[in-house]
Amino acid sequence: MIGIRLQDALNKQINAELFSSYLYLSMSAYFEAEDLKGLAHWMHVQAEEENKHAMRIFDFVNDRSGRVTLTQIDARRPNGSRRSKRSKKPTSTSRRSPA
Repeated sequence: MIGIRLQDALNKQINAELFSSYLYLSMSAYFEAEDLKGLAHWMHVQAEEENKHAMRIFDFVNDRSGRVTLTQIDARRPNGSRRSKRSKKPTSTSRRSPA
């Protein structure tokens, strides 16, 4: 059994690792959409690494009869981020009549 303070700290770290994994995976998706395969792959590898860290701590807590508590991961778009030129949607759906 582990103490409650240690358990809380480990849960906080598990969630931080999973959040990092989520961010790296998001970056991987972005680079894939931009046809930057190398960067997409690198970010995917980083996401997997962070997930491994989380799971090691997850197993540590469970192996000591602790309680793992996962929190919600919010999807946030960073300030100043731009949409890909390829993915821009038209701003107006109205059609001009031929002149």
